[in-house]
Amino acid sequence: MTTTCLQHQSQSFAWNAASFKSSADYSLTLDDNERAELLAAVRALPDASRPQGAGAAQFEMPSLSPRLRAAYEEVRSGRGFVVLRGLPVDDLDIDRFVAAVWGVGTHFGDALSQNTSGDQVGHVVDATAEDATPRMYRSNLELRPHNDITAMISLACWHKSKTGGASVIVSAVTVHDELCRKHPELLAPLYRGFHYHQVGEEAPGEPPVTRQKVPLFAVRDGQLSSRYLRSNLVAGQRALEQPLTEEDIAALNAFDAIATAPENRLAFFLERGDMIVINNYTVMHARTSFTNFPEPERKRHLVRLWLDQPGFRQVPGEYIFHEVNGVPRREGKSASLNFKKLYADDPVASGGVADLKVTDEMAASTR
Repeated sequence: MTTTCLQHQSQSFAWNAASFKSSADYSLTLDDNERAELLAAVRALPDASRPQGAGAAQFEMPSLSPRLRAAYEEVRSGRGFVVLRGLPVDDLDIDRFVAAVWGVGTHFGDALSQNTSGDQVGHVVDATAEDATPRMYRSNLELRPHNDITAMISLACWHKSKTGGASVIVSAVTVHDELCRKHPELLAPLYRGFHYHQVGEEAPGEPPVTRQKVPLFAVRDGQLSSRYLRSNLVAGQRALEQPLTEEDIAALNAFDAIATAPENRLAFFLERGDMIVINNYTVMHARTSFTNFPEPERKRHLVRLWLDQPGFRQVPGEYIFHEVNGVPRREGKSASLNFKKLYADDPVASGGVADLKVTDEMAASTR
């Protein structure tokens, strides 16, 4: 049975690869004066190695701040993302680079806790040698397009990998509208949603799976938003002993096919000093698998912030998995879901480890 498509007013977010003549259409490049302003703000911090707690007032910069505020509006109500180029990296250590990233982030929102340890700064590295069941972003696995549990996400490049590690983004609004056009009969399970596994980070007394189903698409105040992380929803339904139906899997496969189609996505490398900020409700992000340089100091390292801002966007309550956005600090809790085992145990429902079919040459050509 065909489902009536959700109607929305989010057309500005419905872009595809052909929407941009070049990366300059979605980039903001800092000039020498703006880099100097940012460095001066970092040096003025009482402790540049611990920027948490510093707000936009500590990073008010005459030239750069107005451009960052305009970029925030583009993220909030325009195309849904911006790539910032030219953050300072020369003669900085990682702590001061983090402080610069933090300072830029203050112009977009307040930093959220990203895990049960309460970390507001995330380090995206391959941690599989130290952690048997790391969060997926702390592996070198290919990641399919997905949304995190935050309003905005930013990723800033400290070091690239030797090969792979390209960033991929796609408009969730475009995916929705393409599904409406090509496969309206598959929309019903996506609108109903699924129970999500909370990967071991649930509050004391809460079940390991979300109590309510989380719709992949929903409209509030005329705005279409999305929440999608296939591995977690598959794990949630399995934990409830309610495995996905053939209809569910067909819908998720169609979703993934549209989200990863070359004509819909952008794929590019974040170079040293590049930073992307994404509206996490309208733009999904992914990553190709990667191989690191053998030297520890050259291994792929991105700095991640989760951000929110009052009035940023009205979304369903089900999109807030915990009592607040992000992952609140919880003593004694940590992520424990083994994603690689999930892919092996249920390759059909999970879709298996993603294959974005993005080569390094393809990503390098989009700059």
